[in-house]
Amino acid sequence: MPRKDKYEGNSSNNGSGRRVQSLISQEEQAAGKKSCWNELEITGTIRNLSPNLFQMTHLTALHLKNNSLCRLLPEICQLVNLRNLDLSYNKLRSLPAELGELIHLRHAPFTKENSCIN
Repeated sequence: MPRKDKYEGNSSNNGSGRRVQSLISQEEQAAGKKSCWNELEITGTIRNLSPNLFQMTHLTALHLKNNSLCRLLPEICQLVNLRNLDLSYNKLRSLPAELGELIHLRHAPFTKENSCIN
């Protein structure tokens, strides 16, 4: 599936652009087309997750390791098919209680050394 990239200028950030990636176009989404990906890996220095991520209810694996996440939104519970959730090497301060609602979750590596959780 080809990835569609577009660049958005951000004048408040010294004119540097930020890349926005879309797996399917807005027209395809409006027509009800769903992504067929079962796994998603997001790496880099991500500090926040888009709420749109939690609409991908078909995901069975979400790899968020090696980022700068300080919190995980309670909406994570919308990923009802999630079996693997890799949160290792982030800066998490806490984990939402809603993680307990993910009854299929079997593998969730987490490293305290690189987190802010006491």
